[in-house]
Amino acid sequence: MKNLPKAQKVVVKDSTMNDIRGNQNNYYTGNSQPELYHILSPVGDASHTRPEPVARCHPGTRVEVIAEIEKWIEDSDDCPILWLSGPAGSGKSAISQIIAERCADKKKIASFFFLRGTGERSKFQHLIPTLAHQVSMFDSAAKSVLIDIMGNEPNLHHKKALHYQLDELLIKPIKATELELSKIIIIIDALDECDDKELMSQFIEALYTICKACNVQLPFRLFLTSRVEQHIQEKFNRLIKQLVVKYLSLEYFDATEDIELYLKSELSSLHERKYIVMRHIPRPWPSEEQLERLSGNAAGSFIIASTLVKFIETEKDHPDDNLKEALDMTDGLDPVYHQVISKAVQENKTLQNKELHILDRVLAVIGLAKEPLSVTTISVLLERKSYQIVYILLGLQAVLLIPEKDDDEPVRLFHTSLRDYLCSEQRSAQFYINMKQSHAMLAIRCLQLIVEYSRKDDDAKYQDIAIYACKYWLHHLNQSLKNAKNQDLLNDTTLNAALDGFTLQSVIYWWTTIKPDMRILEAILLEERFRERTTE
Repeated sequence: MKNLPKAQKVVVKDSTMNDIRGNQNNYYTGNSQPELYHILSPVGDASHTRPEPVARCHPGTRVEVIAEIEKWIEDSDDCPILWLSGPAGSGKSAISQIIAERCADKKKIASFFFLRGTGERSKFQHLIPTLAHQVSMFDSAAKSVLIDIMGNEPNLHHKKALHYQLDELLIKPIKATELELSKIIIIIDALDECDDKELMSQFIEALYTICKACNVQLPFRLFLTSRVEQHIQEKFNRLIKQLVVKYLSLEYFDATEDIELYLKSELSSLHERKYIVMRHIPRPWPSEEQLERLSGNAAGSFIIASTLVKFIETEKDHPDDNLKEALDMTDGLDPVYHQVISKAVQENKTLQNKELHILDRVLAVIGLAKEPLSVTTISVLLERKSYQIVYILLGLQAVLLIPEKDDDEPVRLFHTSLRDYLCSEQRSAQFYINMKQSHAMLAIRCLQLIVEYSRKDDDAKYQDIAIYACKYWLHHLNQSLKNAKNQDLLNDTTLNAALDGFTLQSVIYWWTTIKPDMRILEAILLEERFRERTTE
């Protein structure tokens, strides 16, 4: 049997078996009960139970703000929504994680942690369905309500207004549990990391509509965090004035002592772990004066503090020498990024194997990829061996999270500000990613891979790199074509050859792999636009 190649003595009667690859959208009609997981398609790694690495508050830090949030949770007379704001790297996600973990044993928790550049976790469309699926696991009453709702309106989470989705998929199921207000908490972290600003603005507006409607009260506590960005703040201002939202800003809480405590603890531990190389360095290390200077350099940002720690503990140099360099890094993360990348570039240039002189291309892939990519995927994109990519990445381990054991695990940015740094010529200077050329490189390679994998007959054609190429070649091509005057790109023979090789077989493979819907029209129009420019 084609669908079950290893099965024996299997008899299937009166049934149709479909070979499904890529994304599958299920729509239900009739009286049968829908399987909620398949119809809601929740994001599996977006909640507070997502796999490590996960940011948490260092023990003994952020005590005051955590106490304030926990007091709000228990106070039934307070506003139903709390918005915690703070600048990038101030520890909002770590606080959200701690709140979720501390409440998990005593309360029902549903959570969604947005994160830019991670595919589904950065898209608004997955927020409400993912939370709804978590709510369905609260108890049988909530699940039963959701089953009835989705059975009657299977397109609800795709086609309906946001206030209606909130009411049907969250409020009604939670009310069915008959739990007290303070017993259910929904946490949505990093609203600013969502790709769709307009939908996020509409979401906040929908919250206002629901909370101000007659006889409507949220049957749960809603904890939101974000940076203070205009599209978010403008919407929240009205809710704050109407006493719908309680507002906390991390700027109201002095983090200086917390950061000093964190630095002292981490660097003291480093001194103990590296005793052999540190035994001649007297304690206390760092000194009180050095700790104070280092904390000042962090400027209230835990992400700067933690990045400085990673820089100091980098294995290629002595920690005390790194500490002395870190003491002069007084302008946020940019000096750290500059120092780390500068060293990596210098070391890369000294390698005898010239095939490894591709650090700039590795940085381009990391900076521009639409999803975190594994070492294996990066190696295929850049046509190098996995061990060669790992060797190059080791010079960047102060600013990247590099999997220690599995080349198929994603390489992650220690903080999303690295992408911002690399994509800003003013900030990164000689390390700036040439956006047009780098997107063109990725588009060409993705097209080549689609053509290559479309000719395969085995499961290799559905590897992660093949899926990535199918999903994002159009994105990279579109980004590379934004500058109409870039004739060098438009006349690029490699890009033209890649487009010429995109035959009907390649189109069918692309289509069946990710079900792109109307993107086929976009592809045709995009290629026509490209052809027109090359003939001008």
